[in-house]
Amino acid sequence: MPPTKQELLAQSIDLVVGVVDSAPVYQYQDPTPCSEFTVKDLVNHIAMMLLMTRDVGSRTELDPSLLTANPVPLLAGRPESDWALLLAGKAGPAAKAWTEPAAWEGSASLGGPPMAAIALGEVLIAEFTIHAWDTAVATGQRIDVPTSLAMAAFDTYTREAPRMQGLGLLGDEVPQDADAPLFDRALALTGRDPRWSRPTR
Repeated sequence: MPPTKQELLAQSIDLVVGVVDSAPVYQYQDPTPCSEFTVKDLVNHIAMMLLMTRDVGSRTELDPSLLTANPVPLLAGRPESDWALLLAGKAGPAAKAWTEPAAWEGSASLGGPPMAAIALGEVLIAEFTIHAWDTAVATGQRIDVPTSLAMAAFDTYTREAPRMQGLGLLGDEVPQDADAPLFDRALALTGRDPRWSRPTR
C-alpha cells in the first residue's frame, strides 16, 4: 500500500529534522540553495514551518509574528547549539496535528490566501522534503529522499509552482531533461538547480 498523506507528512518532517540535527552549528553562516537564506536562516524557517504546521492542522489561530520573527520565539535567546533539539521537539506535534481527517478537510491558510486544506498539506509535504535537501547540500550531508516523497513533491509542484511563483514564493523553473531523476525535476520546478553545491572553503 502506498503511504497515506498523513504518513508522507510525518516522513517529510522526520527527514528535515534529521538533516537539521546533523547540520554543524559552525556551518550556520554558510549559503544554501535558497539564495536569500544562510543555513541559520533556513533552520529558523523550518522551525517556523513546524509551528505553523501544528497550528494549521489543529485549526489554532496562527501567531502572525512567526512570519516575520528572526529568530522565531521558539529559538530566540537560545544558543544555536540548542536549535536542532528545540526544533525536533516540535516535529511530533506538527505531524500529530494532521493525523485527524478533519485537518485535511475544508480550507486553511499559512498566512496567505486560504486554499483547500488537502492541497496545503501536500505543499507542506513538498516543502519539508525540499528544505531537507537544501539543508543537506548546504552542509555537505548525503540525503536519500524516498521515492514516495520525491513523487509527492513533483506532483505538488507540477500543480502549485505557477501559483507560488506568482506569489513570489518560488523562482523560475530550471530546465531539466525529461529523463532527469524525479526529485531533480521537483527541485527544478521550485527554481533550484539540482546540481547546486556549497562553495569550497
